[in-house]
Amino acid sequence: MTKGQKNITSGRELPVKDVSPKVLMLMGTRCTFCGPMMQILTELMKAGHIAELQIVNIEENMEFAERLGVRSVPWLRLGPFELQGSRSKQELLKWIKRAASFEGMSEYLEEVLSEGNIDYANKLLQQYPQALNNVIDLMADPEAKINVRLGVGVIIEDMAESEAFEVVIPRLIEYLSSDDARIRGDACHYLSLTKDRAHVPLIEKLLSDESDEVREIAQDSLDDLHL
Repeated sequence: MTKGQKNITSGRELPVKDVSPKVLMLMGTRCTFCGPMMQILTELMKAGHIAELQIVNIEENMEFAERLGVRSVPWLRLGPFELQGSRSKQELLKWIKRAASFEGMSEYLEEVLSEGNIDYANKLLQQYPQALNNVIDLMADPEAKINVRLGVGVIIEDMAESEAFEVVIPRLIEYLSSDDARIRGDACHYLSLTKDRAHVPLIEKLLSDESDEVREIAQDSLDDLHL
């Protein structure tokens, strides 16, 4: 273990059905929020909510922080999530619970996208490509905030032609029949971004959609696919 790092393990073996996440915390001695968060995390670890807690002082391990792309502290990697800034005990317990659920992935993506942190979302997807299903869920959420919808669009535009994206294409096809015109239009546009002309017949059906906007999106999508 390098200088400036502490590794704290609860020593408690948890059952598979109740696996606690591992936590990595980056802190600095000049950070006023880091001390209280370290204390909270240590308490949560002792209570069995955290399986392992690793604390790194970035002032003594600058290269470590640079490799992770961390520019400010406190910063946490809690299970699959990266969290920046001070968090209360209640917030940390919430994220610990989310780390073990599919719904938690959606809530994490919704939070980071609403804050404009596309990089955090991309890091999660690189490690857990199956979280693309959560991205599609957010696309189909009629109450999603505009920042979240914009973030979803950026993610899909980047990944639409990737092999990983093929898994969620059937879901996009299903949403072409959504009762919500906005969702039909988004699904149509994102399907065209795959550049797969096999989807042309499905998109052509939307040329007679009841929504003017959906018909326009369908035509634009067909033009893109033909090009």
